Amino acid sequence: MRIGIFGGSFNPIHNAHIYIAKYILHKLQLDKVIVVPVGKASHKNLKMVDSKLRFEMCEKAFENEKNIVVSNIEVRTEKTSYTIDTLKKLISIYGGHNEFYEIIGEDSANNLTTWKNYENILKLSKIVVFRRGHYKNIIQHKNIIYLNTPIYEISSTMIREKIKNNEDVSNYLPQDVLKIIKAYNLYK
Repeated sequence: MRIGIFGGSFNPIHNAHIYIAKYILHKLQLDKVIVVPVGKASHKNLKMVDSKLRFEMCEKAFENEKNIVVSNIEVRTEKTSYTIDTLKKLISIYGGHNEFYEIIGEDSANNLTTWKNYENILKLSKIVVFRRGHYKNIIQHKNIIYLNTPIYEISSTMIREKIKNNEDVSNYLPQDVLKIIKAYNLYK
């Protein structure tokens, strides 16, 4: 099987995340994309909504996608989440005979050499980089695939700011995700 791994804070998950997961699933003819909301992030000092709520929002966002699943592999632990550790766990679950594709944005690719054991990530998987529009393809490697994906002018930061300012965000999020945000009064 060809398995994509799409990790992120998803704080909150939004339409661009959904489009990217679907685009890469079809573009690379993957059998499955596993969406992995981060538990305790190693690289961000950002105040995130509780991991269980972010997991629930991701589940709602992809509930009708049969080839996209959401994993709680990181949110169910209190330990700091590192891509290499999650990749190894998923390889042990799905089997090393499968092909794994880590899906990241250009912003993350720009900092890839600072990731824990990034060389091993490149040995165990291919890294698929989607465009964010602000970065140059810095690192080159035979296992890095730069895709000419559409650039979406949506970010979780922008959505959080709009919610804080009581602006309408209904065009940026699935309705079920927006219901969770409103029910728990998130990002206010």
